[in-house]
Amino acid sequence: MTKRRDFLKLAGLGAVGASLFPLLGKTAPATAPFDSAHGKHPLENKAVKRPNIIFILADDLGFETLGCYGGVNYKGLGPVKTPHLDALAQGGMLFKYCFACPVCSPARSEVLTGKYNFRTGFHDIAGRSGATTSLDTRAHPTVAMQLKAAGYVTAIVGKWHLGPPESMQEIPTTAAADTDYPHPRECGFDHQCILGGAHLVRYGAPKQGEYTPERMQAWTLRFLASRKGQAEPFFLYYASPIPHDPLLPTPLNPDMPQAKGKAGNLKNFPYLVQYLDQQVGELLKKLDELGLRESTLVMFSGDNGTRGVVTEMRDGREVHGGKGSLLDTGSRVPLLANWPGVIRAGTSYEGLVDFSDIAPTCLELAGAQALEKLDGVSFAPQLRGEPGQPRAWVHTLFNVWYFVRDARWKLRETGNLYDVSHAPYEEKLIAPANDTPESKAARARLGAVMRQLHPQKS
Repeated sequence: MTKRRDFLKLAGLGAVGASLFPLLGKTAPATAPFDSAHGKHPLENKAVKRPNIIFILADDLGFETLGCYGGVNYKGLGPVKTPHLDALAQGGMLFKYCFACPVCSPARSEVLTGKYNFRTGFHDIAGRSGATTSLDTRAHPTVAMQLKAAGYVTAIVGKWHLGPPESMQEIPTTAAADTDYPHPRECGFDHQCILGGAHLVRYGAPKQGEYTPERMQAWTLRFLASRKGQAEPFFLYYASPIPHDPLLPTPLNPDMPQAKGKAGNLKNFPYLVQYLDQQVGELLKKLDELGLRESTLVMFSGDNGTRGVVTEMRDGREVHGGKGSLLDTGSRVPLLANWPGVIRAGTSYEGLVDFSDIAPTCLELAGAQALEKLDGVSFAPQLRGEPGQPRAWVHTLFNVWYFVRDARWKLRETGNLYDVSHAPYEEKLIAPANDTPESKAARARLGAVMRQLHPQKS
């Protein structure tokens, strides 16, 4: 385990960091489940240990795909079934309005740093359009670095895409072995089994022992087994490479024909989502078997919207996959949180959340203060059934385009204001000449936020 003084030296903060970790090594503030019968937390006098934290991030999965968000029928393909993810939502909390950046690297940088992507240089995919090629951990300490300093064992499995990918294209042929790439280590991960490129160019043969997502899952289950009976909590960042293209057959449909080209066969998409759902079910089952379920917070999300897929909602209205756009279908993603005995089952959170909120939430639950001011707002209180500090707006940026949004209104960098109360079906442009008192107030309110975030462009 990295010693505290070594971490502070790595972060370039020296002795100043000592005052920033007042809870280091201590039990976090007590958390307890909400008792609806008595209107209070019945465990309020019992300290709850810092949780293990698992953050599962799907690749190119919009909110509309999951059954718990309404589900979809893909034209000519039928419905996508997500029973395990639906059960995760039913047993915990579903966030209705979570927003990410509409492409990969920018979203992942926000998860790990708690900062908006324009601050870290990831305004676009790593190395594209002048974006940075590697996350600078001295300027932007990651949540993994800070959790490690607070006594957590840290691990990552899956897709990286925040650093140099040239030598990070293969994973071990056996589930027992770790990869050993420098940049993830610098970012604070003790254990790793990752690929560094944009996505999996090939998944491998869709059969046991050869299918790459299956090998990653085997590594994950082995890591979880290694934590049984250990005193230190753990943080696992599970960055699944699916359902990103190429849309190739899975072990659920190994005989499906493969289409030529980068995109693959669209008919494989529902099977990829179902395979991902199955893997989440396997992970939860393993936590139960190991006796770790009640001490573990499991969160699930997607890094951006679904890519180029036409979906048909259950009410019959069409929704097009919006990856790469600033429409709701490009930046609105699922977020589920499940922690038995702490998060009240069957709850939904109607407030706003964006990806910069993940890191401060994890740090608060770990009893550690952030090393510096973050853009994110912790939603740890909401997980405990407390009011917390609801967001008044969220922010999303991709390349030179961005928006500030609240529950009803979205203001773009162009100055255009949209009524998004009927998104994802409609985002209605409101011209200044047609302003109502409500839209005029929203234009002024969100404009003030935008000028604060981007003063040189406003």
